[in-house]
Amino acid sequence: MRALFITLISFLSTLTFSQDKSLKVVYDYINHAKSNTYEMELQSMDKKVLSYTIRLTRSGAGRNISYKATTDSSLLFKDYEMEYLVYDESLGRDVHVIKEPLNLFKWNHVEERDTILDYPCKTAFAEFRGREYKAHYTTDLPFEAAPWKFHGLPGVVLKVASTDNAVVYQAKAIEILDTNPSFYNPFGNKEPDNYNNFCKHYKAYRKEVIKKRNQRAKQQNRPAPKNDKAPRIEVIIPENRFILNE
Repeated sequence: MRALFITLISFLSTLTFSQDKSLKVVYDYINHAKSNTYEMELQSMDKKVLSYTIRLTRSGAGRNISYKATTDSSLLFKDYEMEYLVYDESLGRDVHVIKEPLNLFKWNHVEERDTILDYPCKTAFAEFRGREYKAHYTTDLPFEAAPWKFHGLPGVVLKVASTDNAVVYQAKAIEILDTNPSFYNPFGNKEPDNYNNFCKHYKAYRKEVIKKRNQRAKQQNRPAPKNDKAPRIEVIIPENRFILNE
């Protein structure tokens, strides 16, 4: 009985802690399909996660290299209670808002352990839309949060990387904040599309881009550029073949 009472008090203390405080994690984001440098930041509170990715441009050389944030950031919002995520995607000048359910990842847990930023981490693997990912997550923080679309692990993901090393999210700073940020769906006034429809838009957009590149190359009397790489995390067009990635 005493053990049960102590467990209950511990649970309530953790719940109160997570409601009164919020979590902030800053990640280095590396996408080897793109030449830019990225940084991703998320904040989590009350089963909600708001994250954004910022593209950084490099200037200078040697010891004078510096990075400056650009304005073309992307937002992603997760609601673990309502079980959905919503985010924006840019196709040229068009911005699409996409909503997906929070049931995208099926993780396989392994015995491997690691330590990141002094937090002990467990390990799990999952396949998702063309790539396999290895995630390191900690249960020593009273939050549930992960970068990008990743979800489904009981804790905070501090590192996740594709096994082909094309995509890496690595936490570099963690803060527990006393402030209570306003967590709301930033796309609440927009009608979101579903992922399959976005894939169709993306396919049409890529075809148009390739067509214009080929026309420009012909006008300039040079070989047509190679278009075998789709610059995305999700492999929407593997080997120039369109799939819906369900």
